Amino acid sequence: MEQNIPSRIIKKRGRLLESGKSNAYRLVHGAGDGFKGFHLDRLGDYLLASKEGKPDLAEEEIARGWMSRLKSRGVYLKQLQKHVRHSNKECSSPKIWLGNAGQSETTIVENGVHYQIRFDEGYSVGIFLDQRENRQRWLQQKVNSRFTLNIDALKSGDILNTFSYTCPFSVCIAKSGLRAVSLDLSRKYLDWGKKNFQLNELHPETHDFIYGDVFDWMRRFRNRGRIFSGIILDPPTFSKAPKSKKMFQAERDYPDLLNLALDQFL
Repeated sequence: MEQNIPSRIIKKRGRLLESGKSNAYRLVHGAGDGFKGFHLDRLGDYLLASKEGKPDLAEEEIARGWMSRLKSRGVYLKQLQKHVRHSNKECSSPKIWLGNAGQSETTIVENGVHYQIRFDEGYSVGIFLDQRENRQRWLQQKVNSRFTLNIDALKSGDILNTFSYTCPFSVCIAKSGLRAVSLDLSRKYLDWGKKNFQLNELHPETHDFIYGDVFDWMRRFRNRGRIFSGIILDPPTFSKAPKSKKMFQAERDYPDLLNLALDQFL
């Protein structure tokens, strides 16, 4: 089965495969790896394939190859949707495709940090792997080899994590010795975030978890004179508060979001 994986793809993933600090990362990256429209991620003991339609034979073969190499229990398939906002949780959740389905929850490790993943909670399973290196920057306390974060200076204020989702950034902030303020429209995801804190032996009660609209709360912070040592802005493409008539659209509204954030730096 492992021979189904092109050697060039294995070579690209060599550093991740050998690190020993992570079991969550991308294995097949669409057209860049010669599989246009098909993606495959490792998520702990399971793999997650993503495609708009049904995978073809070559895609199934490479999925089976990685499943054999990594001794994965099974492969879930997420059908990519153009209008995911209109799909219910059951329809948009990944379904088992190859192998055996286990518990709907599992724990992954990324750069030594543990996160809870759920395959039955809709389109997103609990973490966005494309932000791995940015999360690592908080853990390593440096932006790059020439720019080290001054953690002592950052301790003079909290770090605001907007659109925090299940709080992976907040966990890394907390592990760096800083206080995180997680802000999100979903109480469910904030509770999930607290679970991620506990998985890493962090105490969520010493950090803030705020339910509400990001724009509304950032205006409140500004009016109260509350400022932060750092602010994370990683918004979804679309977002809408339950009582709001206006939907947040990243392409249109990001400049306003950035201006609000700039008003609240130390």
